[in-house]
Amino acid sequence: MPERFSALAFAALTGSAGLAAGGALLPILPLACAVGGGFFLAERRGWLRPSEPSPWRDGAVTAAFSLLVVLFAAATGGPDSPLLCVLTLPILLATLCYGMRLGLWTSLGMAAACAALFLAHGTHPRVTLLGPALVVAFSYPVMAIFAGVLRGQMETRLQILDTEKQDITALLDMSQMMESAIDLDMTLNLILLNVQQHCECRVCAVYLKSADGRTLELRAASGQRGKVSLLPAFPVDEARREIRDLTDPPQAALILANIDPGAAAFACLPLASVEGLLGMLYIGCSEASGLTSETVQRLEQIAAYSAFPLQRVLLQQDFRTLAYSDPMTGLDNFRQFEETLADELARAERYDRPLSLILLDIDHFKTFNDTLGHPAGDALLGQLGIVLRNCLRNVDRPARYGGEEFVVICPETGEREAYLIAERIRRSIEETAFALLEKKSSDSGLAEDTTRVTVSVGCATFPGDARTTRELVKRADLALYDAKAAGRNTVRAYEESVSCAAV
Repeated sequence: MPERFSALAFAALTGSAGLAAGGALLPILPLACAVGGGFFLAERRGWLRPSEPSPWRDGAVTAAFSLLVVLFAAATGGPDSPLLCVLTLPILLATLCYGMRLGLWTSLGMAAACAALFLAHGTHPRVTLLGPALVVAFSYPVMAIFAGVLRGQMETRLQILDTEKQDITALLDMSQMMESAIDLDMTLNLILLNVQQHCECRVCAVYLKSADGRTLELRAASGQRGKVSLLPAFPVDEARREIRDLTDPPQAALILANIDPGAAAFACLPLASVEGLLGMLYIGCSEASGLTSETVQRLEQIAAYSAFPLQRVLLQQDFRTLAYSDPMTGLDNFRQFEETLADELARAERYDRPLSLILLDIDHFKTFNDTLGHPAGDALLGQLGIVLRNCLRNVDRPARYGGEEFVVICPETGEREAYLIAERIRRSIEETAFALLEKKSSDSGLAEDTTRVTVSVGCATFPGDARTTRELVKRADLALYDAKAAGRNTVRAYEESVSCAAV
């Protein structure tokens, strides 16, 4: 239906223009109908829209339209027609829709048709036949060339706009994916994935600021050519936007150039937010020509779009650390301990594996605080957390249970193994000289005082001693109470405590 209305409107407009130009109704009416019908057919078949080239079809369409235009000009006065300029329409149509080659052929055909039109109506009253013929012979091809150049510029601009649209769409998709990232690892992997999609690099890596803010540490890396040895860290003072070609030997002395010794060119781009530098994005290429200006521009856009999601994830990680870790010891707090114990007990029950819980308490800690002061007690708790981490396995999860009590979750650990771990903890704490916070004067001058403490330890095991988390904690606490009753600085297992109580 839209094609019919468009064809009728085009035919009515053409007929009105022809009648207004002085044409007779009898020739103008069929010509206007033919123009409208041709327009309708071209719209239905898609001949006026860019498509795969077809010389026969394109030539036939252009020839038919040219013939209608020539007849229309002839019917409205020939060389004296006020609508003589419509003879240029086929040239513009052929050039803009099908290219300069067909436009030039059409311009030559229209020049010949215009010359025939002049001959059919006799010599122009104001100029000779040679003058109009020369004007037509030169003007029509020039118009075709001009339209062809304009078409080429439009196509180039459209290609640039399409490329920019694809880049913006890709960046928006990347931003949406990164906004949905739930942890730091996923965010870093998305950054590396997007870099590899926009750059054929040897390796790409993300460096983030360390906890003390003095160095940038390698946190994630990926490469297309296997494992690449990268610099694990470098000072924050060396972090800056740097894009270099390393084929010049003197430049190899740069710290940034030594991140990947095998790279021929590299780019270091800052990952910065409103609060300052978060880290650096490193891209290393095997060839010096791998980092063009367009590629660097895309990489800078990726770095800019990645900064805010990265900052959000880092803040969430900090909040989680504050919510689930004990600030004095750096161990898990009671909330994290409860969640971890529930998860580990469910896993042990599902796979029918043992799980042990070790509970320890500092002997005479109240007396320690009353004698040396609470600052010294806080210093002792912090150092004890370090000792506890150093004497445990990687799979064990220590936590501060409350006050001077600590707890250790030992997955895949039976009664015998738990007792050995508890004894190792007790012995390590007993042999450690803990530094006090305060410095006191002595005969030899100022010296930092140290002290030694002991702990009582109780342990219980799933499924032999308990079947639930509550029972497991209660049985470990009973074993701890028995260790204190036995004189402190000792280890008791729940099964051993039950046996002693029975005797």
